[in-house]
Amino acid sequence: MAKEPGELKWIEDLLPEDGYRRKAMFGGFSYYIEEKMILLMFETDDKRWNGVMFPVDVEFHPQALAKFSELQEHSILRKWLFLPLETEGFEELVPEILREVLRPNSIWGTIPKGKGKKSADDSPKAKKKKDKELEGISVRMDTRTPRMFSDEPAQDALAKAVKITDLKNLGEVTERQFASVGIKTATQFIKLGWQKTMLKLVAKDPKYRHSMYAYALIGALTNTEFSRITDAQKEEARNFVHAIPRPNKNKSQSKMVSKDTKKVPKALKEKNSTKKKKSAKKPVVKKKK
Repeated sequence: MAKEPGELKWIEDLLPEDGYRRKAMFGGFSYYIEEKMILLMFETDDKRWNGVMFPVDVEFHPQALAKFSELQEHSILRKWLFLPLETEGFEELVPEILREVLRPNSIWGTIPKGKGKKSADDSPKAKKKKDKELEGISVRMDTRTPRMFSDEPAQDALAKAVKITDLKNLGEVTERQFASVGIKTATQFIKLGWQKTMLKLVAKDPKYRHSMYAYALIGALTNTEFSRITDAQKEEARNFVHAIPRPNKNKSQSKMVSKDTKKVPKALKEKNSTKKKKSAKKPVVKKKK
């Protein structure tokens, strides 16, 4: 069973709120809007899978690749276009691609073939009617714009915000993360600022030491989609995050080992000392002639 998304969890906030469903798939997750599969997400040590995939029919691959040259046909699932997590600019590319995916009548996404019986009416008239119905679904589906893509003056948005989720880029998961470090209202976050908030989050869990989180926090305070903050803000965020010390795994492991050695049971110590005494060589006594 796939674990809950971790480092890539923020991508779910780019999808229409309450407008998608998620299914476990191949050790990762697939995402659907209506019956259309639009995204696959994997977090793994295997570089062949670590990142996101966008289902696109093979006939549309040239068109998709022309727009986003960073994508690549997956080595195993040829029908899907893969964006490895290690790709430079990954955080900026994913929102851009998803905007294309969510457009009406987009070439992106695929509807998995059903296993049921085919419709008895395959006439051109019926097919045309079905296409029209699907087109209507697609338009309705794509007009549910995620709140992250809506615009409003920052001053007005911040003044109205009460909960953390009232701010752009920040969802319920982020609200729980904030609460775990004592930030429970939008006002607290605004007064604290994004840098001090980052430090609190990283101190709680090193996984937050990522420029993506900094982008989201800056965007929340400027009411801007995180991928659309200025280049200067992105550079400031990256420099700040890189300056935060990484946790020393070796040091922490050595501390654990030293602590464990101190906790040797008394009975075991006595047993070991007895063994040593027994193993010690007895002095050789020369007999008098």
